Amino acid sequence: MSSASICVVGSLNADLIAYVGAEGSAASYATGSNFEMAAGGKSLNAAMSIASLDPTVTLVGRIGTDDLGNFIAGTLRARGITTEGIICDDRTHTGVGHVRVNSEGEYDTVVVPGANGNFSPADVDAYLESHEPPAFVVLNLEVPLPAVRRAAARFRELGSTVVLNLSPVHAEARTLLRLADVVVMNRSEACHVLDVPPDTDTRLLLKALREAGAKTPVLTLGGDGVVALDGSDLVEERVDPIHVVNSIGAGDSFLATMVLAMANDHPFAVSLRAANEAGRLVCSRSESFLTSDDIRHIETVVGVPLAKGPITASQASENIRA
Repeated sequence: MSSASICVVGSLNADLIAYVGAEGSAASYATGSNFEMAAGGKSLNAAMSIASLDPTVTLVGRIGTDDLGNFIAGTLRARGITTEGIICDDRTHTGVGHVRVNSEGEYDTVVVPGANGNFSPADVDAYLESHEPPAFVVLNLEVPLPAVRRAAARFRELGSTVVLNLSPVHAEARTLLRLADVVVMNRSEACHVLDVPPDTDTRLLLKALREAGAKTPVLTLGGDGVVALDGSDLVEERVDPIHVVNSIGAGDSFLATMVLAMANDHPFAVSLRAANEAGRLVCSRSESFLTSDDIRHIETVVGVPLAKGPITASQASENIRA
């Protein structure tokens, strides 16, 4: 396909995943039913899903010079993703996600940032010195805030459409709302950012996010789908229920598919419908990102091919900012 020119900036982890058995635990001791090591991190997961349709996606971040870093680099190369935007950091280890998945498919994780913690504004500048700005840049908060802030500002100045996943949320996240064209978060993250009760009405949350600076706020609602404000339009998309096996990469696959559809000039409602199905698919299995077969399935569900042709940085900005 023609390149949609998407760049994902941020975190790369080695995920050490333990599936906890349904029998529970005793004396702080839980028995697992399975173990996996996988390449992960929010940015890597998103890039891997995007590569299912657009192998020209670029990924910018840091890994260590250890075995885990080699494992991640090999996984990316096997997927056809270039590693030229990835810095090998000899000062620390590769980032690690220590993940536990329960019998309902929900997870908790302890993230040790490692090399991700050294990702800096200078890394963003160095990448842009030798690369053309993409049509879309995808960011999250798994790397230090100054680097995220720098990336949002610089890429936007150069004409890229900035899509920010406000996760993992923290106290200063609200200051980034005005720096992105599209901001994606779940209900609990939105309530945290706005400092409002967790039962606040969804439409009020969207309105408050817009007033706080989010031009196009998107709220993911888990099994209830997604809702967003696109200009003056309220966009709501439901999702069919599914048995959840592993929800680790659901949000990242949602984000990746939304951006893929947007980059190929689909209406925003279609982009969200495709993203919903992507998140649903990833929840149904252990892998945390999409395959080319998944893309074909999503296209069948949505009723249109996701790839429609090339798009330039200036066109992408006009589409979302109009």
